[in-house]
Amino acid sequence: MAAGVVQLVCPGLNVEDSDHCRELAEAHPGVFFTVGWHPHERAAPDRAQLDALDQLLRHPRAVGVGEVGLDQYWRPGYHETPLEVQQAALHQMLELACAHALPVVIHDRDSHAEVLVAVDAVPGVRGVMHSYTGDPAHARSCRERGFLLSFSGIVTFPRSEAIQAAAREVDAQGYLVETDTPFLAPVPHRGQPNTPAFVAATAAAVARLRGVLPGVVAGETTASARRLFALPADDLLRG
Repeated sequence: MAAGVVQLVCPGLNVEDSDHCRELAEAHPGVFFTVGWHPHERAAPDRAQLDALDQLLRHPRAVGVGEVGLDQYWRPGYHETPLEVQQAALHQMLELACAHALPVVIHDRDSHAEVLVAVDAVPGVRGVMHSYTGDPAHARSCRERGFLLSFSGIVTFPRSEAIQAAAREVDAQGYLVETDTPFLAPVPHRGQPNTPAFVAATAAAVARLRGVLPGVVAGETTASARRLFALPADDLLRG
């Protein structure tokens, strides 16, 4: 609260992690969760896992499907899940989101074109591009499909000119800011474990790029997050 964070969404990475996010959301006002299947999972979800995810999405504090997506940054120790496995899982998750009329939180690493192909294959899907890493042209393609862009601490890093240009150009209703705890801490906190409080530094950096006061970015991103995830304005963090 002292950093200006009044609500947050905890994303799930698989059944167990999504259920842990549920526990956090039940325990704390102002916390909501999404139900996901991360592209680093070694196999697409089976029937029992899909049923478990489906049941979690019926929870009143479940506000979306994510983190889901594609990741083609191949490196031993990072992940080695074949692209076709990721694509199968992503398609399942997009269909699940549409079945529940909920937004998706998309993980897209080195997979811009492939993610858009997957999104186009499931009419009606909507959501946000998590930790956006594209340029302004890709941002326009995402916005044309109704997706928001979410800027993480990467937007504060040197040599992130393309991402910074996207942050300057995106429309006022088309972006969010995020933490990606415990990763991607923004300047001046880079190298530390990231926390939700550090999102204020990311928002301030986006404000500088857009030539507005930080309060403008706070207001725009709060409104967009509440609109996308249907967050109630009176269910807030306390502390």
